[in-house]
Amino acid sequence: MTDNSATTGRSESSGRSDVSAASANEIGVIDRSAAILTALQDSPMTAAEVCRRLGYSKSTTYRLLADLRTHRFIVRDNNGLLRLGPFPGRRSIATTNSVLEHLRTLTSESVQLWVRVGEDRVCVRNVEADHELRVSRSVGTVLPLVDGGSAALALCGPGNPQEFYATKQARVKGTASASVAFTVGGAILALCVSYPLTREPDNVAGAYRAVLGQAAVELKGLLEDSEEFAVLRDIARLALGARRSE
Repeated sequence: MTDNSATTGRSESSGRSDVSAASANEIGVIDRSAAILTALQDSPMTAAEVCRRLGYSKSTTYRLLADLRTHRFIVRDNNGLLRLGPFPGRRSIATTNSVLEHLRTLTSESVQLWVRVGEDRVCVRNVEADHELRVSRSVGTVLPLVDGGSAALALCGPGNPQEFYATKQARVKGTASASVAFTVGGAILALCVSYPLTREPDNVAGAYRAVLGQAAVELKGLLEDSEEFAVLRDIARLALGARRSE
């Protein structure tokens, strides 16, 4: 009886150790995954760069990256860089600004997000280029659609991100822009890259169509049924109210 009791005690102790070890491993995975997401929040990277920055082994890093991609915490863009993805319900990991900032990195130009309200458009997000000479609009800017510009054309279209619009000197001499539009909750928004004509690419559509379309699709997934979309609509409403009271 004594032997049986001793054997039982060892089995229970071993079981508890196994559970503790499993829990510790799970916590380790969560910690490492969080570290990867934090690193990618700073800037997009390759898998090798993630390894070097965090000091994880290649096998561990690639396994974690594969799991994070499966659940859409991260995505791989057209340049092969890993960056934050449209995981449902995400709030603090990525925002519209992070998408616009990445688009600025790809284009080296200013990026704006416009929303149509009646016959006007309102700038609700803006990320300026790093160049001394740049074209941008501040958040809260209200412009009539009839004033033109690629964003105005996009906002008057069907709201399909595959439809690409580009204009030169439509509003301000010496400037140009390229835009695509998308819809969220019945509202139509335009994503716009603006730049001086002195830096206009030889092939505007080749330079901007794909990256704008991809960013628009990501923004649509990010904003649908989100609190941030309500914030953007409030910005537009307050900007229009302020203009009418002038």
